[in-house]
Amino acid sequence: MTLTTSLNEFNKRFADVMLPFFSADIEAMEDAYGMLCFRGPIPVPNNPAHVGTHVAVTLEKEVTEALASATPVVREEITQHLIDNLAWQIRIQYDPAKIGPYALDIVGTMASVTAR
Repeated sequence: MTLTTSLNEFNKRFADVMLPFFSADIEAMEDAYGMLCFRGPIPVPNNPAHVGTHVAVTLEKEVTEALASATPVVREEITQHLIDNLAWQIRIQYDPAKIGPYALDIVGTMASVTAR
């Protein structure tokens, strides 16, 4: 998986909101498909310097299509609802003391948007 720190518009806004929640050694990265990964050190036996994904955030295809086709005002409304909803999900589920072999997987769905 190739990751970059160059984030799309939604991921940048979401990362700006969420990075203060994580420890300072966590950074936001994006894969080629737009998945936002919050990555940093993960303690692994025999490799204390291991870096992995703590949380992965993706948007369903329907959501990305809704964002792409929305007017600027509606896009902003959808974006804000997604940020609020997904950030809440991470804050509820993420426990830095219980990092396992798999990232916490958070998916933005149309249900996240329809709460608007």
